[in-house]
Amino acid sequence: MRAGQLYIKEYMSNTFKLACFDMDGTIIRNTNSVRYLCIINGMEEQVMRIEHMEDAGQVSWIEADHMKAQLMKGLCIEEVKHQFDKSIHLISGIDFVIDYLMQQGIRSILITSGPIQVARIIGERFSLKTVYGSDYQVINGCFTGKITSHLGEDGKLDCLRSYCQNNDISLNDCIAIGDSSSDIDIFRAVRKSIAINYSDALKGRASEYINTENLKDIVNFFVRDGDFKQ
Repeated sequence: MRAGQLYIKEYMSNTFKLACFDMDGTIIRNTNSVRYLCIINGMEEQVMRIEHMEDAGQVSWIEADHMKAQLMKGLCIEEVKHQFDKSIHLISGIDFVIDYLMQQGIRSILITSGPIQVARIIGERFSLKTVYGSDYQVINGCFTGKITSHLGEDGKLDCLRSYCQNNDISLNDCIAIGDSSSDIDIFRAVRKSIAINYSDALKGRASEYINTENLKDIVNFFVRDGDFKQ
């Protein structure tokens, strides 16, 4: 290992212990997880109607999620897994980044307000041992149309705090990667934040900004801190 590479490894290990990734818009690029479940259950027109109501401010995003959950009734988890690769486009380079961070001693977790059932598919694929999400009720392998527990406005940060407390990690040792307003609370709490393919709501609220379809491009941000020089 070259001296520069060794310095990077030691620097990153001393700087960050945890990377927290968002899912919808960050990892999933072509849709969002709730819409995906509704569409594969044959409810595209209905879910788009609810999204228009949400965009118009007629319902809150949490109210909209509960309405959309009803459109998933009867959809089975096996079908969700079966349709995943056909319907979902993931950002490139996820496996590279997760593996790279692991080599530096930096853990990676996924926290989303979307359905935990979709987050688990991504977690299993990329060896993420810990994922958090809203619990959409499933009985006998199929969605019931109800949400048992929604992360809501504060839930993502609560999940991060819980993980850090259970693993003796300071929020100051965390870096967060996200794309939208649901990531603002986490961005405020951690030491560094990366807004990727970001909405206007994140302008002025992140440490770093990037538009890219390859997650590899964020790696330099993990070492761009203090007076580091390669």
